Amino acid sequence: MNVGTLGLEKRDGRNMLVVAGIVTTAVSVTAEGPVGARVVAGAVVGIVAAAVFVASTVLINRYKPDHW
Repeated sequence: MNVGTLGLEKRDGRNMLVVAGIVTTAVSVTAEGPVGARVVAGAVVGIVAAAVFVASTVLINRYKPDHW
């Protein structure tokens, strides 16, 4: 079931949130500095990870071989 014009499925949205959450948590825990700066750094990296996830998923869905 494709959702929207990008060709993403509903599970792709869930997977994106899981990836962003894991990356955000990992960066927030491992970063150095005040807690506020760690949370902001984690959030920024999480957003970038989510964008990369969407871009790669769209490219894979668009150009994958038929036998996948």
